Amino acid sequence: MFKTMMGIFGAGAASLILLTSGSLTQTSGTVTADAATVTQSVYADTYAPAANVPADGTYTVFINKIDRDSNNGNYELTVDPINWYLGEAANVEFNKENPNSGIDGAPDGYYITNDDTQTYNYAVATNPKVLMQIYDHTGQWKDIDTNWNEPVSIQKLNAIFQKPDLLDPTVFPYHITIKDGQVSQIVQQYIP
Repeated sequence: MFKTMMGIFGAGAASLILLTSGSLTQTSGTVTADAATVTQSVYADTYAPAANVPADGTYTVFINKIDRDSNNGNYELTVDPINWYLGEAANVEFNKENPNSGIDGAPDGYYITNDDTQTYNYAVATNPKVLMQIYDHTGQWKDIDTNWNEPVSIQKLNAIFQKPDLLDPTVFPYHITIKDGQVSQIVQQYIP
């Protein structure tokens, strides 16, 4: 059983992308969430293995790989679903999983669990909305900086995933929105 816990910090914490009950809420250019929520999971109750198509909704995942079909140019994501807990829900889950930690709750206000590391392949819509928080822009450490909700194309996201030299994009959670069986939106969750 693989579990991981990551923290959020800094001046940008109020501007972060957070997920609430499987849906995103946009307010003044920032996606926000209710403090005591958990994301939907892409496990058996929301995934139709026979059809290889996930149910419509928003899910939190690690993107392990992006592939491009050389015949038709379409993209596909290989994802590992995770559970993303916030606020009091994060504290409850953290305390349940770490009863003897010596602290009262999730150190940075959120907690990630990854009980099932099975991966799924999802087709990506032709022009999905992709928003990044931080990535390697130039190949130089000095140029890596946080740009909240920076739009990039799926082609650019693929290029970022193909060259993880300085900053590995697979270590960040992503909130993906599925519509009509395809990924229509990808939003990177910032973590330090």
